[in-house]
Amino acid sequence: MKNYKIVWLLALCLTFVLVFIGYKLFTKDNLPTKINGPKKPVKGTEVSTDFTVNKFSGDQEPQLLKNLGLCDSTIELSDQLNRPSCTANFFRFFPLKKNLDLSEGCMILLKAGVNEFPARRFIVYEKEDQNLIQANGFVGYPIEFRPNKDKYDDVVIRFFERYQDEKYFYNCLFTWKQNRYQFVCCEQINDKNIKPEKQTEVSAEILQILNDKKLLF
Repeated sequence: MKNYKIVWLLALCLTFVLVFIGYKLFTKDNLPTKINGPKKPVKGTEVSTDFTVNKFSGDQEPQLLKNLGLCDSTIELSDQLNRPSCTANFFRFFPLKKNLDLSEGCMILLKAGVNEFPARRFIVYEKEDQNLIQANGFVGYPIEFRPNKDKYDDVVIRFFERYQDEKYFYNCLFTWKQNRYQFVCCEQINDKNIKPEKQTEVSAEILQILNDKKLLF
């Protein structure tokens, strides 16, 4: 009889423990999460392309523009697009990499019309030996930078083309690989998301357009 009571008491205690553990596991904060679900896109930083509010940090940017031959350093300030001064109303700088000095690597956005080119251009430079060398050129402009673990941010670049009197805008993702930005995919056409099941096919077609129209150089 005594043994029976001990067994009964142990069973009661075990039941209480199991109920308590089950409650803790399946409260709101401990519900199982869905596995292998779609990953949310990395939150990036939107880019302003408004040159009216653009400013340089000091004397470094004008000197770099002069060295790269992108402006006329003999003019202090100009509003002439075909003969731009080395000033922030024509050019915007971005560091190529976090905490990297601009002289070691930079990205420059050129205002539409600068040096008689009708559209905005985005040029990527990286230092080799003692000089900044062009790694990429885009006839387009950055709209978003996204953090990447290797510290070279991914960049979303917006391109424009006209086909059969219709305007098309492509928002395409590029990532840094093998010392240059390389095409990953196109995410949107005219600000509408491309369906995931169509993205590979459509991105290949758009990349061909970008090359054919010389929007990559």
